[in-house]
Amino acid sequence: MKKYIGLIIFLAGCAVGPNYHPPEDDVADTWTSESPVASSDAPLIKWWDVFEDPLLTKYIEMAAEYNNDVLIANSNILVARAYRQIAASSFFPQIGADVNATKTHYSQNGPLFASQPSVGNLPGTISPSTGLPFNPQFPQNQSLYDALFDATWEIDLFGKTRRSVEAASALIGVSLEQRSDVLLSVMAEIARNYMELRSSQQKSKLIEENIVILEKKAVLVHKQLDAGYVSRLDDENIRATLASEKALLPDIEAEIYRNIYTLSVLIGAVPETLVEELKAPQPLPTAPDTIAVGLRSDLLRRRPDIRRVERSLAVATANVGVAVANFFPTVTLLGDGGFQSLMLKNLFNWGSRTWSIGGGITMPVFQGGRLWGNLKLKRAETEATAFSYQQAVLHALEEAESAIVAFTQDLKTSKERREATDRYQDIVVLSQQRNSKGLISLLNVLDSERQLNESQQDVLKSDTAKLLDLVVLYKALGGGWESFYCED
Repeated sequence: MKKYIGLIIFLAGCAVGPNYHPPEDDVADTWTSESPVASSDAPLIKWWDVFEDPLLTKYIEMAAEYNNDVLIANSNILVARAYRQIAASSFFPQIGADVNATKTHYSQNGPLFASQPSVGNLPGTISPSTGLPFNPQFPQNQSLYDALFDATWEIDLFGKTRRSVEAASALIGVSLEQRSDVLLSVMAEIARNYMELRSSQQKSKLIEENIVILEKKAVLVHKQLDAGYVSRLDDENIRATLASEKALLPDIEAEIYRNIYTLSVLIGAVPETLVEELKAPQPLPTAPDTIAVGLRSDLLRRRPDIRRVERSLAVATANVGVAVANFFPTVTLLGDGGFQSLMLKNLFNWGSRTWSIGGGITMPVFQGGRLWGNLKLKRAETEATAFSYQQAVLHALEEAESAIVAFTQDLKTSKERREATDRYQDIVVLSQQRNSKGLISLLNVLDSERQLNESQQDVLKSDTAKLLDLVVLYKALGGGWESFYCED
């Protein structure tokens, strides 16, 4: 007997199917872009702090707590943990209790009761009404009381349960990384919409200034038309330009409200929540001239989308083990026991005890190819997930490298446009000086002011692109979620 117990213990330590090993990657430490504005220092965890905007920080913190997509991801983590608990329950015996009482009235014409008196009849005498032997000791009305326990236990000899728990544990990791990925996307969306909001507000201000300049110019041109110095064509051109500029404002206003509504929803509130707080124009946040991007190889550790696919690969590998274990026998131990009595007062007497023990072995003999098909399915899913992991790594590298290049070029563009704006500012000053001396007309001054305004709009456009590309870069680097969630 001892050797059989030892064999069971030995087999219980085996788990068929492949053991999971995390994929190995040979990603280099250095970035191919070699950008002068990107340092190898560890990236900021709270990357939104570089913008030094309290409102932006507040909205990101609120989103981590109240955004509905994040809350859904939190609930999915609880679902995954519950699935693991369910899977792990198979390690233990399944014990149930049954306490019941029944009272039964048996038919006189049934197989257990003779319909005529048995007095004088010998044992085995056939009843003429039922065709069965008389049973004079069996009462027609019978009560039965039970207080029983039953137990079943499937011995995990070949690791089917262990592989199922392994898959369920990895699925928890998938849900954790999914939450981090969702949070990272939400934070990036908040930052993007906030930058676009402030940019639209500043653009609206510049267009309003340009409208004032055009209105002044329209008045002068109309006076010149009355005096006969210009043609009606010149007057219509300036009026058309003024109308076109005014037509830009409604679209910008609509964009401002769209950004505010989006920000409100991203923090888990109704769309109008942030209107009063954000309606007042504020300057566009500033971007740093250099950005810490860390080592390229660390990207695989920081990006939650890569981490999620890696955990999915662990799930798929464990499911292959479950599919292999289905080919092997299943050993189940059975048992029940308790008390049973025809009289309630005798139910818990020692003589009322009852029990039974047993066991069984089930093994698939012929399944019509179902088990082989299931194994092929799980292996194919594992292979597909492995390729998905490789693709996720390549996509992450491409996204991060492109974001570094884009931000680097944005800095150059912004610098050149600011230099152009400085030159136009000098032109305005010189024009005003020449106008005061009577060397040029006021129309020339207004034209130089319009050129300055257009240059300022170009600077705003490049600064906005720089900020948006910086947000894309921080998202590509994969950080930020660590400040809200510890690794479980």
